Amino acid sequence: MVRKPLSIERDDPIARARQTAAATRGALGLLGIILILARPQLLPLPGCGIAGFAIVLVTALLQLAELRFAWVQVEEALAGAAAILIIGLGDEKVTAITLIWIVALAVAVMARGGHVHWIRRTLVMTAMALPIARSGALSLEYATFCVALVGLQLTAGRLTRELNRLLRKARHDAENAETLLLAGEIATRVVLRQEAEPLRPASPGPAAPPDPDEVARTRAALGRLIAGEGLRMVVQPIVDLRDGRVHAYEALARFGRRATDHSPLHWFAVAEELDERPALERACLAAALELFEKRPTRARVSVNLSIPALLDPATLDLLDGFAGERRDGLEGLIVEITEETLVGNTFEVLRAADRLREHGARLAVDDVGAGYSGLRQIIEVLPDYLKLDRALVAGIDTDPDRAALVSAIAGYSRHVRSLLVAEGIERPAELRTLESLDVPLAQGFHLALPADPWPSVDMAALAGDEPAPARALA
Repeated sequence: MVRKPLSIERDDPIARARQTAAATRGALGLLGIILILARPQLLPLPGCGIAGFAIVLVTALLQLAELRFAWVQVEEALAGAAAILIIGLGDEKVTAITLIWIVALAVAVMARGGHVHWIRRTLVMTAMALPIARSGALSLEYATFCVALVGLQLTAGRLTRELNRLLRKARHDAENAETLLLAGEIATRVVLRQEAEPLRPASPGPAAPPDPDEVARTRAALGRLIAGEGLRMVVQPIVDLRDGRVHAYEALARFGRRATDHSPLHWFAVAEELDERPALERACLAAALELFEKRPTRARVSVNLSIPALLDPATLDLLDGFAGERRDGLEGLIVEITEETLVGNTFEVLRAADRLREHGARLAVDDVGAGYSGLRQIIEVLPDYLKLDRALVAGIDTDPDRAALVSAIAGYSRHVRSLLVAEGIERPAELRTLESLDVPLAQGFHLALPADPWPSVDMAALAGDEPAPARALA
């Protein structure tokens, strides 16, 4: 399911429920008017009944316009006036009109969040008493109606207030997820400090100035990579642990053709030093988009972009142009950004995310839990995927603290409807622990190695056996 822009994800469930109740009340008001026009003999004074249901319709419109708090006394007085016009000026006969009105009254209580103002209560009780006062007697039919009306008001009010209390409690508990994540971040930092590599000895003197010829050769080599020479893409499957299928393929850049060539991290670091990082990432993105065109049917492809590269106008133009040439835009593309680079760029990322989602792409945040300070930004951006950092996955089967942190993040991801991905899985025991924590998606050497498109996953690995080499799909 592709997410729409973020605005529809933040609706208050209580507000939505009250709007639905108000819309139902408006429909009942309109139905009452139509029924009286078709069968005027149902009421002694049809004109008053029509006016009463018109008031029901007006109060529903007030609730839909969210004016109910500022106009509470006016709204309740109107609702009471409707009761007098429909019930108070009628007789003790219970008809379809009476039933429509009593349902509209109950729905109004729900739309008000279970609150019944004293003005409405007084006028409704007065309306109920007027037919009895005029006739001087109380029929069994009308007495049953009065008892049902009082019981319905009390029950609907109490039940709705209790449901609202439970919803507020659930929302409060969900907001506490941010506190859990913050605690997890602090604990992760402690773990990382404990596992940090020994400090390198200090250099005996100032660093030698860079060799101009070496810099020129490095820049020339980087330029060739940016032009696509020596750049190729491999992919690694992201597996859905719920059914064992490949959910997506992450596209990973490889530079050079010899085993002795530098790693991708080296070249990205070089590009950073030479202010060419966005250009190199854009070259990788272009190669990944070519791969994206050739993906298996209904497969998703995930690409990595840093925030500076994503927000570069040239990158957004590349994605816009690619989407414009395809009937389904960027449907099936996942753009991964790192939690580290998310910090301080929330507003710009929100705009870029909406732009990508308009084309059908999804957004993922990588390295979640790596010890950065982007948890609040994650909550604001609300990505479609959260990818756990390898530091939280490694050894999770023997570390209850790591398992507790991942469990908290998994619960949060379910609440905000983001899919959680555990990457860096290298052992069967890690996979089994993540499955027990209800982590839905997994990635790592245990399941499949990065390989030329399109590798599949050995089902024996999912069953907990040792990993098998990736193999190409037929």
